[in-house]
Amino acid sequence: MKEPVDAAASDSIRRHSRSFSFASRLLPTEKRGDVERLYAWCRWCDDGVDAAASPADAAAFVERATADLHLIADGHDPVANESWWLATLVHKYDLSLAAAASLLEGMQSDLVPAADFSEDDLLRYCFQVAGAVGVLMCPVLGLRDRKFLPHAAALGIGMQLTNIARDVAEDWRRDRCYLPLSWTAGLRPNGCPPDPERVRQGVQQLLKLADDYYAAGELGIDALDADSRLAVRAAARIYHAIGMKIRKRCFQVLDTRVYVSVFEKLSLFASALLPSSLRPSQAAMNGTPQSALITAEELLHQHGVMP
Repeated sequence: MKEPVDAAASDSIRRHSRSFSFASRLLPTEKRGDVERLYAWCRWCDDGVDAAASPADAAAFVERATADLHLIADGHDPVANESWWLATLVHKYDLSLAAAASLLEGMQSDLVPAADFSEDDLLRYCFQVAGAVGVLMCPVLGLRDRKFLPHAAALGIGMQLTNIARDVAEDWRRDRCYLPLSWTAGLRPNGCPPDPERVRQGVQQLLKLADDYYAAGELGIDALDADSRLAVRAAARIYHAIGMKIRKRCFQVLDTRVYVSVFEKLSLFASALLPSSLRPSQAAMNGTPQSALITAEELLHQHGVMP
């Protein structure tokens, strides 16, 4: 099997996610390289749809990526160079191909404008594009007990809920709105600027729900290898901090894209080193982890990741 270009994988995570790039530096060298490869494949899938010149090109990309996934599943070499990142990790760690297929299903759903979402639609989408990534990361980070997979899926869902809250304005410009209709009095993309108050109400609900999933995710971190826990905990805290900053802005997300500064990331990293931080953060525990875990487990079953 030919080797993927590792430099391109490292460059992908640095360019596209400062938060994940920061957290990945806390991993041992070999694990960091494998996390970068997995991130690069996921990013390639996402960009193949979002950056496509036309809907037809995006659909063709998803077909090619899915065909490569089938080749990998059958023990054959994939066609696209980027698919070698995934193939290498599947052979090394026996990654869940069902989880990889779920991610591509999420990409497929983005071929049409997102609108008219219910809460169930939202959580299904968050599982596909992020919870499934959490599941794929588990073997790389040393998870051996599959009963903790719902925790990994929950953490990914929480992060994606935060992403959606932060990116409402950007998504709206692309005729997408992932906020459930019941939270926003029927808010839909219509070619006009969104109503700020309805967006604020939706984002408030979104971040309240995200807290439940962060709490559930943090409760599973200690099931990872000891040398992986700090990086995952730091990533969770950084993403959760984005939501906390949005709260401080009274859930106003249309005028400014919220981010966590380098200084703030260093502070969150330092807090994760304290003995008290070996337990879930107080902010995260304000959520209701049990309900989130139940939903995450149901989604794992629905997508064939758990029998």
